Amino acid sequence: MLERKTGIPLAPQELDKQKITSDIYTVQHSVVGQDAHTAYTSWVITEDGVVIIDPGSYRVCTMLREEMDKAGQPVRYLIYTHAHGDHIGGAAAFLEQEPKVIAHENALERLRRYEVTAGYIRRINSIQFHFNIPAGIPPRRFPSVHPTDTYHHEYRFELGGKTFELFHAKGETDDSTVIWVPQLKAVFLGDLLEASFPNLGNPFKVMRYAHEWAIALEKALALKPEFAIGGDCVLTNNREINEVLSVNIELFNYLEESVVRAANDGKNLEQMIEEIQLPPHLADSPYLKQVYSRREFAIYNIWRRYCGYFDFSPSGLLPRPRREVAGVVRQLIGNDQAILHRAEELMYQGQLQLALETLDVILKVDYEDMAARRLRHEILQKMAETDECLMSRNVWVYYLEEDESFLG
Repeated sequence: MLERKTGIPLAPQELDKQKITSDIYTVQHSVVGQDAHTAYTSWVITEDGVVIIDPGSYRVCTMLREEMDKAGQPVRYLIYTHAHGDHIGGAAAFLEQEPKVIAHENALERLRRYEVTAGYIRRINSIQFHFNIPAGIPPRRFPSVHPTDTYHHEYRFELGGKTFELFHAKGETDDSTVIWVPQLKAVFLGDLLEASFPNLGNPFKVMRYAHEWAIALEKALALKPEFAIGGDCVLTNNREINEVLSVNIELFNYLEESVVRAANDGKNLEQMIEEIQLPPHLADSPYLKQVYSRREFAIYNIWRRYCGYFDFSPSGLLPRPRREVAGVVRQLIGNDQAILHRAEELMYQGQLQLALETLDVILKVDYEDMAARRLRHEILQKMAETDECLMSRNVWVYYLEEDESFLG
């Protein structure tokens, strides 16, 4: 595995290339300053030009284009493994060379959806990545470059003695593309291959596809690659590729089968979150550290794919706003100090989530209650300090900072 870098600046001053073979290069770049999740822009050099895979960072791609111009290496193709901004954000840097831009056909709908939900995307990315994106600024700094060529199931082209075989997959997105270059025994997997617990669930975004993700990795393994380049992971020998892909395949199948079986057995979502734990060899795997996404998010996601919102309690069918229920409970208790005291006890006992929800008895009714916000700030501070998962930690930090601003 190539060493995964940390502390990468958002706007690097030089091109920090990593050579995989004499024909394959890659450069790692930051995703809004978060070391727990970075991305790679990769390229394959052929006798007749260059194929760029995932032109993710505009700054990196601008430097890359300048270097290739000097070397007389024209860029003939851009390939998107999927249409997330950290994989296509630098495509505009190559437009003067008029390359073909290839993506799966579902990328078109993805880009359309991002355009019509730009305000929402701005908001959730500000929270998820703890990165201030002012209102009115589009979610991407540079305009998206739409594909010139799309495909349905498979796509194939040759350039300079090398064959590029593309096939559709589903995983983190429904528009994933896997690229196989047989002459180099190299497979490019985008975010189907990550350096940690896969992004199988995200509380802000649409579903991921555990079953199809496993199938895509099985198909990649069957190619017997010697190099595997992922979204934030580069594997450089067949043994390591087998280890990493196999443990991910097992994880996907285990979680999918567990959630579906629990649903068929009459379990509800709360029971699944509590009862479906990872086997020790998966929980302790160095390849599945929950530093970006996490087990709970994955279970939520699989449930959402197959099941509705009903929690199998009659009160859950047409629920009243939570502020009304909290208001009833608060009135019955009749003592805010008792609620605050119990929430504080739970915090000191280490039951931080339960303490947070206890405070909601007050905050769902009166969000500007000074004492409750002060205690919530303390709870969130402890949660942020102990949570290793980027996505959930950044949620705690977002509301921690909101409380700091409110408290002055």
